[in-house]
Amino acid sequence: MSAILGVEGGGSHTHAVVVSPSGAMLGSGANRDPSNWEDVGIEAAGGSIKSCVRAALSSAGISPNDIEASVFALAGVDFPIDEMRLSGVPEALGLGASCQLMNDAFAALRAGTDRSFGVAVAAGTGSIVAGRNPKGETFRTLGLGPLFGDWGSASEVSQAAVSAVADAHTGRGPKTELTDRLCEAAGMESVVDFLEGAGRLRIDTVVFAPLVVGAAESGDDEAQGILRRAGEMLGATTAHVVRTLEREGLAFDLVCAGDRLRSGNRALIDALSARVADAAPGATIIFLSDPPVVGSALLAPEAAGHTPDAEVRATLAASTGAALGLPAR
Repeated sequence: MSAILGVEGGGSHTHAVVVSPSGAMLGSGANRDPSNWEDVGIEAAGGSIKSCVRAALSSAGISPNDIEASVFALAGVDFPIDEMRLSGVPEALGLGASCQLMNDAFAALRAGTDRSFGVAVAAGTGSIVAGRNPKGETFRTLGLGPLFGDWGSASEVSQAAVSAVADAHTGRGPKTELTDRLCEAAGMESVVDFLEGAGRLRIDTVVFAPLVVGAAESGDDEAQGILRRAGEMLGATTAHVVRTLEREGLAFDLVCAGDRLRSGNRALIDALSARVADAAPGATIIFLSDPPVVGSALLAPEAAGHTPDAEVRATLAASTGAALGLPAR
């Protein structure tokens, strides 16, 4: 193989790396422009991806013809038609070799494990669970929010906190530290002002998840309960993915990604672990610390029939963060 291209992007960034078969970094590109077409449209998302890839190819000093295999792992690739919508991007870049478009959850999964199979649960602004078994079969949830069965992201945790504040105010629920924390964060002098602002849509109700974690860490029962529920829901969804992929009772890595899971809150993690253990007592929980684009670069040679070993992943992981200018985690 001459060179491999891995691309990963979402609502706040786009990353691209060009690497050798041994995992050595040849070139990289990064920007803070979103590549989730659902957020910004096909034209803007495509522009972000193309500029990022061209920067990576330029820094590597190679042409698209030198790329043997590439993977584009992108948020917003949720249905087969989405792959068709974005297929013009690699074509416009001149990537005629083996190329795959997929949801970014699969990049997070591969970035967190030395194995070609496993399960990833991601809980950030949204939540999703995705997995691959040793046969190469994949399965994932829709990742489109609670209306479609995915509950446990920062958005749901934040809105549950607003509900807890409302319940405390009306007497339907117990008093909670969340009241003072949310009012202060929103710049409101009273809970009435806060609820009026939230109810009239002047206050964004999906930004308070970090405050829930903080309140839970200080011992607030309501905040801990919200995070436990999030963990239970994420765990139940993960168990469903495990069963669908026929990994019950078998060993595999469970890669946890996203700010909510990386917060390390015990109420959340313990609840998730307990639900997963019912279906997969042999699962090993791993908290993703490497950039997900590492997974894209590992999936690309696999798509071309090659299997990178643990040393390749270690080499790639060691250089990617610095190459992209990302802070150490």
